[in-house]
Amino acid sequence: MSIVSLYFDSYEELSKHPDCKYALEVDSALLGLTQRVESLNLVGKMLWPEPFPKHFKDFPITRHDWLTVGADAFLMRYVSIVDCAILLVNSVLECGLPLRSCTIQSLQKAGIPSRLIDVLRDLIADQGKLRGERNSRLHHGYERGFTLDDSTFRLAARLEKHGRGLRGTDMEDRPINVSRSFKEGLVELQRDFNFSTRKLVRRLDNLYDLLAPEFERRFSPRFKPLPYEMRERSS
Repeated sequence: MSIVSLYFDSYEELSKHPDCKYALEVDSALLGLTQRVESLNLVGKMLWPEPFPKHFKDFPITRHDWLTVGADAFLMRYVSIVDCAILLVNSVLECGLPLRSCTIQSLQKAGIPSRLIDVLRDLIADQGKLRGERNSRLHHGYERGFTLDDSTFRLAARLEKHGRGLRGTDMEDRPINVSRSFKEGLVELQRDFNFSTRKLVRRLDNLYDLLAPEFERRFSPRFKPLPYEMRERSS
């Protein structure tokens, strides 16, 4: 749908054509959602690195930092998908809500179909504790622990980065093993990622199925063939 923007020199000119304006605004919201969903692939590459690093001391960050950054990227991008979905619904159904006040509650007040509200609420419910963790990390400085004795793992990872090791036992009376601790944290993140994204795909499929006829119902009556000079420009 974004191709319509190529035929106009300004948004003011484009706005004179209701079909093009509607298509472009919906495309902008859809692009935001699809890019955010696709960006989860970046997280996947962090959680399933290929080839797997052999020597983390050669990395610019420690094993513990690697998991922390991976968790940050996953939680921020995964949770914000709901916000992008809400903006898409707002655009397709032409609710006209400002970005800052575009919420499920405001969409409901605008009278959108209850089935769409249910899908959006399901998306939020699926996020469960991960949404709370995202908020705590971003607003309160909370950090996820990756092992039962995360402080020891963090220290051992820092010493490994500087070419030293840490001997002894952790608070669970297990021999300190930075590689084992890293794998424990990585597996936990992998499980969260797989569990969440499998549900996400089903929910978004449902959302798109509900939005498609709504888009067609609004777009079709507005659609007008391109003027001759524009067809010539595109050929």
